[in-house]
This record gives sequence, C-alpha cells and structure tokens, in this order.
Amino acid sequence: MHLLTSRLNDTARSAIRFTIVGLIGTVIQYVLYDALLWLFAKGMGDVNNWLTNLAFVVAFVIEMTINYFFTTYYTFRSRPSWKNASGFAGSRVVNFLIQMGLLNLLLLVLRHWEGAIDTDRWAGLSAILIAGVVNYFLLRIIFRKKKEIQTLQKERAASYPTENLSRTAQ
Repeated sequence: MHLLTSRLNDTARSAIRFTIVGLIGTVIQYVLYDALLWLFAKGMGDVNNWLTNLAFVVAFVIEMTINYFFTTYYTFRSRPSWKNASGFAGSRVVNFLIQMGLLNLLLLVLRHWEGAIDTDRWAGLSAILIAGVVNYFLLRIIFRKKKEIQTLQKERAASYPTENLSRTAQ
C-alpha cells in the first residue's frame, strides 16, 4: 500500500485509510444490523419500526467502538486519548442522528413500495453509506487539528534556534 500512496500528500493518504476503515466499519455495522433483523424476524415473525431501530442502534454502538480504534491507530496515526475519544464520540453522535433520520425517512418512503424491495435492508444500508461521507469530514477536523497544532509548534521552535549564549555575553 505504501508504494501506491508514497507520492500522495498526507491528506490523500489519510482519505484512503479512512475509506478502508469506513468500508470495514460499514460491513461490520451492516452485517450486525442484518443479523439482528433476521433474529427479530425469526423470533417475532414481523419486524416493525421499533425493532428495526433497535437493530440499527445496537449495530451502530458495536461498530462505533471498533471503529474508534481503527480510526485512531490506522487512519490518523494517533493514540487513544480522552480528548480524541470525546471528539470521536461527538462526531459519531452527529453521524448517528443523520443515520437514524435517514433510516426512518427511507423506511417511511420505501414502505409505500412494499414487496418491491427489502425495505429494512436497503434503508439501513443507504443511511450508513450517506452518513459515512459526512462522518469523514467531521473526524478529519477533530484528528487533524491536534496534529496541525503540533506541527505549528515544531515550526515555531525551529525558527528560534538556540544560540550559544556565552558568545553573546562576551
């Protein structure tokens, strides 16, 4: 992978890493969501909006926990901290609200075409994918701000070289 991305700037490389982590997270969340829908349908016969939302929330929370570590270590080459964990959780709250809003809007619209498609599955997958794009930009702000501050501090320190003070005193 490094050979393919070595000519790219850091922003492009992190976008590629984010895409890889995002795809893994999408698969994890969707597989868990689909499995829970299947379990609910098997146990109760019919999956209603309440159970669809419950499956979505459980899958989201599990995926979010896994994704935090992938995002921290791999995407942004950082270390876990309370600061980036709270920023990550904050961005994911926004992402969660977007996903839940899209899920329920799509369920409302798609259920009018009952039988044409598997409404719960398509609504869930669509909500996950759309919200994933929004999430990248939120997380980029959170993780890059710290790195940019550190770079600025290093540049500032480099511009004020320490000189031999004993020479100036003579």
